Amino acid sequence: MDPGPSPELRVCAALRETVGWDRVAVVVATDADGRLPLRGSDAALEHFGDLQQSLVQGPGIDVLASGASVLVDDLRTAVSPWPLLLSSLPPEVPVRSLAVLPLRLPGARPLTAPDDDDEAARPAVLGLLAVGRDQPQPFTPAQVTDLTALAGLVTAVVLQRATTEELFTHDAAPDEELPIVVGMLRARLGAGAADALAHLRAYAFSADTTIHRVAREVLSGHLDLADVARS
Repeated sequence: MDPGPSPELRVCAALRETVGWDRVAVVVATDADGRLPLRGSDAALEHFGDLQQSLVQGPGIDVLASGASVLVDDLRTAVSPWPLLLSSLPPEVPVRSLAVLPLRLPGARPLTAPDDDDEAARPAVLGLLAVGRDQPQPFTPAQVTDLTALAGLVTAVVLQRATTEELFTHDAAPDEELPIVVGMLRARLGAGAADALAHLRAYAFSADTTIHRVAREVLSGHLDLADVARS
C-alpha cells in the first residue's frame, strides 16, 4: 500500500491552495554532494535537482550555499547566473516559474557576500523547499512570505524526525548508486572523491544526462566504467 507523502510534504499541502503551485519538492542535504528528496516530492523537480547537481549550477545549488531564497519568474526566458543549466534544460521539463527556499536552522543567517569563504560564516542549511508552476506566473511578495513561513515549519518537522531516525528510515530514499560508483571510480583512478565526481560529471555532460542516471547505467551493466573514467 502506498504510504503517501512524507509529513513534510503533507505540511506543504496545507498551503497549496493559498499560494498556488503545480509542483513541490522537499530535499534534505546530507553533505556537500548528498541530496535526498523526501517521499512525495515531484518527479520533475527531482530531475531538475539532479541536473543542477550534475552541472554544479542552479538555484538549488545557490540556496544551499548561501542560505538565501531564489525566485525565477520564467526558467525559459530568464537571464540568469546559470547559463549552462538553462542551455541544458530538456524541453520536457515543465517547470516555468520557480521558488526555492532554504530549510535553515533557527538563528542561521544568509551570507552577506557571495564570495565569503569563511566556513564559520556559512549558513546552516538542512535542505530546500522548491515549488514550481508549469505556466510563467511569478510568485508575489505575499506568497513568498507564506512560503518562507512554510519552509520554517518544514524545517521543524525535518529536525524533529531526524532525532528519531524516522526521517532516514522511512521517508528519504538514499541514492545508493552514486556513492557506489564514485567509490568504484576512486579505486580505478587512484583519485579522491572530488576527482571521481569530476569524471562522472564530465561523462554526464557529454552524454546529455545526469550523474545519477550514469551511476544507474554503470551498476546495471549498460555502461562500462572505463568509459566514464576516460572522461
